[in-house]
Amino acid sequence: MQVKKLMGLMMVVAMMGMLSMPSKAQAQARPTAIAVIDVEKAMVALEEKTQVEADMKTEFEQIKQEHENRRNKLKQMKEDMDLLQPGTDAYMKKAEEFNLEGMQLDGWYKYKQARMQSESVLQLGNMYRKLMETIAKIAGESGYDMVLFKEKQPNFTNVKPEALSAIISMRKVLWVRNDLDITDQVVQRMNNEWRNRN
Repeated sequence: MQVKKLMGLMMVVAMMGMLSMPSKAQAQARPTAIAVIDVEKAMVALEEKTQVEADMKTEFEQIKQEHENRRNKLKQMKEDMDLLQPGTDAYMKKAEEFNLEGMQLDGWYKYKQARMQSESVLQLGNMYRKLMETIAKIAGESGYDMVLFKEKQPNFTNVKPEALSAIISMRKVLWVRNDLDITDQVVQRMNNEWRNRN
């Protein structure tokens, strides 16, 4: 009987020992290296974005000036038309030219606005793609497995109590060490590549 108890006790100890040993998956698991980036801060600091915005502003000013010139031409056409006797062939011809010019101006301006908006989206999308590529390069070089979106600290000054819990629950990263923030590295590399593009 004593031998049976001893054997049973040895089996329990052996089973506990086996259960406490790490499994193959646990033995091979390694820590995950994580970094963060403040995408908003990075996009604002990009020299390429500053240049693209300046170019687009210049183009918008040119379009605005051309629109103003065409509107002045349209006003002059209206004034010329008003000098004519309504109902005459000359008046009808001027009215047709005026209406046609007005529709062309409206169509042209809408087209230019849509094209500029489309170009803006395209440029920002291209910069975002470059940002993601640069993040991937830096993460790979530095041994990071994952890069998370770093949010600005929320400002609770004028937040309504019912909105507070929603703001808190939407936070993705609650705290991170400053040395895990790769924002400045990404911006520096992208700005260097922008300066050396030629």
